[in-house]
Amino acid sequence: MKSFVLIGGGDVGRGNTSYETDKIDRKVVELCGKEHPNFLFIGLASPFSDSYYDTMKKIYSNIGCNTQYLKKKNIINNRSIVEEKINNADIIYFCGGDSLKLINDLNNYEITPLLRKKDNVVLVGMSAGAIMLSRRGLSDSRMLAGEVNDYEFIDGLGFVDINITPHYSERKDNLKRIIDKEEVYGLDNNTALVITDKIDYIKSKKDSHIYYISKDKEEILY
Repeated sequence: MKSFVLIGGGDVGRGNTSYETDKIDRKVVELCGKEHPNFLFIGLASPFSDSYYDTMKKIYSNIGCNTQYLKKKNIINNRSIVEEKINNADIIYFCGGDSLKLINDLNNYEITPLLRKKDNVVLVGMSAGAIMLSRRGLSDSRMLAGEVNDYEFIDGLGFVDINITPHYSERKDNLKRIIDKEEVYGLDNNTALVITDKIDYIKSKKDSHIYYISKDKEEILY
């Protein structure tokens, strides 16, 4: 069975027990049920994927994982490495960055079918990665590219049948301007949805929250 952890955002920059998403990352490892799970980092959303992986390697090595990195050059040039690393992974982590680039690359390089076929894995998405795993998410990808003037909902890959807004406290006003018939989980930084056969909530800061939002209602779930 697949498990999913959708993270709204947060500081992963320190790589020690005081960084913001520590409690969430430990939950990711706990979901595997293995003492030393294989952790695979896919950094397609970020232009700084090498340094991003260096940080995640420190974090997940410190909590018992064997860590690997699926580099862009492997994805382009060596299909057997791509398949081997995905098949061997217990945790696959998709970092933050450009959600549209991540979705397009996963489709264009035919990684999406490997992920759908893969079982007994924890798929983790941080921000852009969380949007990718969802049905739809509030994204800034085209706004940052100068193609539109505001955040917009984009289609994810639908691994989980929900809509999300990462960094919710920062995007709340933008969501209110455009929300129509959507019902959306709003994830503050340092919060995550944990989805197995049910949806659970986790947060690593007391003043961060998870919300359920419709056009006429905002409810704090956790």
